[in-house]
Amino acid sequence: MPSPRPPSETANGDVILKLEIEPVQIETAHPFRIARGTRQSYNVFIFSLTYDGITGLGEAAPQPYYKEDPMTLRTAVGQLGSGVLDGSPTELLERLNDPMGDLFVMLEPHASVRAALDTALWDLRGQLENRPCYEFFGANPSNTPLTSYTIGFDRPDIVDKKVDAAEGFKILKVKVGIPGDIEILDRVIARSGKKIRVDANEGWDLEAALTSTRELYDRGVEFCEQPLPHDDEEGLRELKRLTPLPIILDESIINPEDVRRREDQCHGINIKLMKCGGMTRAMQLIEAARERNLKVMLGCMIETSIGITAAAHLSPLVDYADLDGAALLANDPFTGVGIVDGKLVLGDAPGLGVSRRD
Repeated sequence: MPSPRPPSETANGDVILKLEIEPVQIETAHPFRIARGTRQSYNVFIFSLTYDGITGLGEAAPQPYYKEDPMTLRTAVGQLGSGVLDGSPTELLERLNDPMGDLFVMLEPHASVRAALDTALWDLRGQLENRPCYEFFGANPSNTPLTSYTIGFDRPDIVDKKVDAAEGFKILKVKVGIPGDIEILDRVIARSGKKIRVDANEGWDLEAALTSTRELYDRGVEFCEQPLPHDDEEGLRELKRLTPLPIILDESIINPEDVRRREDQCHGINIKLMKCGGMTRAMQLIEAARERNLKVMLGCMIETSIGITAAAHLSPLVDYADLDGAALLANDPFTGVGIVDGKLVLGDAPGLGVSRRD
């Protein structure tokens, strides 16, 4: 598969910034089924930004749900012509994340591209200044949370295999919102004996959500992600008022304005770099949620260790983590954040601390 755009270079005084993009196909160890469908193969794009002899890495995992795919990514990258990326990493980060900035305006519909550039720029800045990325955000690496491991809906025997594969994790997230989900959930609970979270991926209407969340509460489930469609604001408001189970919004939350508008519809939010536009934007969402006393979760798409590690650098600042996207893969081409007994483990290498597998 050809690169969506040939490598480009832009001049900044005597320093050259070079952008290269590599398409990579990744696959999960098992088919991954949620309420919206089933997939096993995913196309992601690795962004390499080289500046003053140092290379920073970022990842774009475009999602059709958010109107992104390889073709829209090619269109977005095609706009980054000569002169667009002039400037130091710090200057580019400001332009990329200022809603009035030229880069932000140009790439606003392409969150995964902004995420890849933002991450690569933070990786670059960290390496240039010899600091791990988490230091820039005031995060203490010893305070990383436990991450959950996702159990997608499947045949009972395959679900058993998935639960067994999650032996090293202390928290499981079970996909629901599909007929037969409670039976599968009970199977996971009985087989694992672990803390359980669930994600309905907009799979219920209000009546079904009220019934199901009460059943989940009775089973000791910790919380439910996105039980209703993202645009059913009145239904989410009513559900929060009536259900005993905490509600975390995912698909409903993309930018800080969404947090302000939806605080009465949830108990917390799920932030994903690929839907909000990167580490800088994720930090803005964290701050918006904290101002409203909402819980914060860091989640992910199916991604390599580049995207997962970027999110992990922010994880000491949140309440929950669901950063298992790389752990679900059969072919992760990179190494980065570790997971020991379910806990995210960050090193002290400058930047992201990710590298390509041999």
